[in-house]
Amino acid sequence: MSDISHMDNLLTAFGKFFEIIPANTSQLQDQFFCLRYQVYSQENQFPGFEPWRFPDGREIDKYDKRSLYSLLYHRESRNIVGGVRLVLCDPEDPSQPFPIEEHMGHYFDSKLIDPARLPRSTTAEVSRLVLAKRFRCRGNEALYPHGMDDSSLESQLDGRRQFPHPVLGLIVALVRMSIQHDITHWYAGMEPRLNRFLQRFNANLRPIGLKVNYCGIRQPCLEIVDDMLLRVFQENRAVWELVTDEGRIWPVPQEESLERVARRDICWTSGQAIDKYQSKIRVARIQGMAPPALREGGEDDGP
Repeated sequence: MSDISHMDNLLTAFGKFFEIIPANTSQLQDQFFCLRYQVYSQENQFPGFEPWRFPDGREIDKYDKRSLYSLLYHRESRNIVGGVRLVLCDPEDPSQPFPIEEHMGHYFDSKLIDPARLPRSTTAEVSRLVLAKRFRCRGNEALYPHGMDDSSLESQLDGRRQFPHPVLGLIVALVRMSIQHDITHWYAGMEPRLNRFLQRFNANLRPIGLKVNYCGIRQPCLEIVDDMLLRVFQENRAVWELVTDEGRIWPVPQEESLERVARRDICWTSGQAIDKYQSKIRVARIQGMAPPALREGGEDDGP
């Protein structure tokens, strides 16, 4: 379990310093596109993101036509802290690939995942998770769009810090967008250090293939949103209260229909992808029982 005892009220700390704004107007979206241009084209200078490709100073790609966005603001200064994008299934042609399928699909492990079996209408890809440079100022954080380096993994446990890291605020934004739009599965091309950071809070995503060099080292991942939230509830109650607003937007399920379980898990190609702990939880929920893992002090029958 993550040691964040000095941050036992993350929800209060988050509300004190940050605010999430859905970027649902052209003006707010332009702010996000400009931030992406600054981070990817000017600061990090990734191949394929050269400034000449975006003469108006906005980094935009073909997936933005079917995406949702959220911005994270610093309350006191009203500066943009960062933003994140969810790429949705193409409503006109669901067979159209997600970015991760187009660029990393040939590295997927067929023993773990069958993309053809995904519930594509409720699947979205997490991408363009970025922080403004002024909020990437510790250690080597400025070298990475998301502001995560090895020093970030250490400083988030620093007792002087009232909130672990702004990236956690963007995870809150992702959960809110996903629940609001009935998203059940997250794709993501994860940088290993970012996934290690999220693992501190039990909010990491499951790898489904080999690491590849695509704008830096990344690994294709897939996560079932309900599974992640249930895992966080069990292992890190303070973070669960933060990302679910104390359960208001995602109450702990006490039972679950077979249809919902099937719709969620159909993408996995073998039982190896679902560990014993999750299977135990689901069986109990289907039967309408509150499993031991959902009670304080319950025994963890982990893998």
